[in-house]
Amino acid sequence: MAMRQAQVDRFKTELQISIRNLRKERGLTQRQLATILGVDQATISNFESGKTVMSITQAYELVLVFGKDFSNPTLALASGY
Repeated sequence: MAMRQAQVDRFKTELQISIRNLRKERGLTQRQLATILGVDQATISNFESGKTVMSITQAYELVLVFGKDFSNPTLALASGY
């Protein structure tokens, strides 16, 4: 069980880093990304800091925004299970 929790924690950390890095690479502020996703800026900040876990729907919306660039790091990590 501890190993599984470590994998989940690692996945969440990778997801947070991916969101932040891709947002910055695209030249988007947290506020701009929030507008695209229909949430407020604090929600994006909380996603990136790990204070909030996003829903499956929100994660899918990020895939739609960032495309293949977003899905690759998370899928690569998930395939290690």
